[in-house]
Amino acid sequence: MKPSVLLSPLAFALAAVLATSVHATEANNNASSNASGATAKISDTQLNFNNRVTNHETKNNASVDGSLGNASGNVGVNVAAGDNNQQANAAAIATADTAFVFGFAVAGSGANATTGVEQKAYSNNLTNYGNPNNASVNNSANGATGNLGVNVAAGNYNQQKNDTTIASSETAYLAKASASVLQSSNGNVTDNNQGTAFEDESALALQTSSYGGSWWPQPEKTPSVNNASLSNSLGGVSGNVGVNIAAGGGNQQSNSLTIAAGCNACR
Repeated sequence: MKPSVLLSPLAFALAAVLATSVHATEANNNASSNASGATAKISDTQLNFNNRVTNHETKNNASVDGSLGNASGNVGVNVAAGDNNQQANAAAIATADTAFVFGFAVAGSGANATTGVEQKAYSNNLTNYGNPNNASVNNSANGATGNLGVNVAAGNYNQQKNDTTIASSETAYLAKASASVLQSSNGNVTDNNQGTAFEDESALALQTSSYGGSWWPQPEKTPSVNNASLSNSLGGVSGNVGVNIAAGGGNQQSNSLTIAAGCNACR
């Protein structure tokens, strides 16, 4: 039996990359610049291949319950139950303020924000015999503000990603934001079968045999079930919120936000 994973409202991981980039040149006693911008970039790859998992009545339960209420800032949460699941949250922020650095504003080249995500899963073999996968977010993240990324996966070979990229320059002539996501899944095999385990002891008792006769009652076998749910959550949130919930095998999920901000009045 795989253990349940429960996230309580105690502590959460916070990960962000902050970069500043400013450049200025001076010629003929006049301040000028051809490069004063900000660049933020995230490039992520998740690879999952040549794996084999066989589950016999394995219970995978991943949940976020009663957590993240009124959270603020940059919050990343990953909860997984099962095998070979891949999860990540990333934030990259770049800002350039020449007025703060040099005491005067220097018109710059641009603000560039780029996000690239690649998820590939291939040649994986998954065989299930009567195992339930349950992934859920319940009564969580209500009233949250800022940048929130939540990944919850129960099962096998699931890939989940939340990315946020922000570039800002108050003196940039050009603001450019781009996001690319590649998801590929091929050559994978999933076989879901009924299991032979039973949910309660009364069913197990029915297996008692009588050697003097041919009576051998057979209780119902357990099916393979995948449940993913979101309930009573994310109420009153503001900002950027990405939530991925997956139950089963071979799911690919991604949320990306890319923002670039410049100055229209600098031309």
